Amino acid sequence: MREKPMFRVTEYTVKSEKIETPVRIAQVSDLHEKSFGRDNRILFETVEGLRPDLVAITGDMIYHSHTKHPNRAYIENVAVWAGMFSSFFVTGNHERVWTDYTKAIFMENGVTVLDGNYVPCAVGDTVLYIGGVDDPTIDAGAADRLRFPQDGRFNLLLAHDPLPFRGGYDRTGADLVLCGHTHGGQIRFPGGKALVSPGSHTLFPKYSDGLYTSGAVKMIISMGLGVSVIPFRLFAPSEVLLIHLVPNA
Repeated sequence: MREKPMFRVTEYTVKSEKIETPVRIAQVSDLHEKSFGRDNRILFETVEGLRPDLVAITGDMIYHSHTKHPNRAYIENVAVWAGMFSSFFVTGNHERVWTDYTKAIFMENGVTVLDGNYVPCAVGDTVLYIGGVDDPTIDAGAADRLRFPQDGRFNLLLAHDPLPFRGGYDRTGADLVLCGHTHGGQIRFPGGKALVSPGSHTLFPKYSDGLYTSGAVKMIISMGLGVSVIPFRLFAPSEVLLIHLVPNA
């Protein structure tokens, strides 16, 4: 009997005249070394069942940034699985001490590591550019340097922290930004707003989860999968995202 996932799958649809063949993107974020089933089998099987064309991994695989010995077996297990897909990785703030270490594990297993650059990617008749930036704690100026081509193709930006959205990510030429970091606030009111959020020093953070816009640029924030500092979630369920890029018919 197949085990039930301990997280939800949340779907978004983004329409664009730049999309010809629909593209399915699964986003996995903020695992913080949490496992869903033995060796993350439940997570992996669930994502595989979504039939993604691309997998976006938006940082914070590590639980504590200051740990002396990150769980290499855990990170490698995720990287080996991700290497089965057309997958892309950007760092989170918990990778800041172990940036090169973590990137190397993903690269060794065939995952494209985006550290301030972009690459073309084809899905059927759709060709899009996928770019990514390191977390601001690793490279504070990454979003200021990255500029996508403006040649009629869809530009997807992967980032960890959503805070630089306006005045940062929205100036890169991206059409869509995928972020994590917030854990959906990790502590929320029932059916309501986030009370706090990782990295935020104020109550009711500006960005917590869901869809945001800045002009024509959209940003979607995943609530992620794991926890940090506070060892539980309250009314902030773990989630995987499935984003549908579809033609603007």
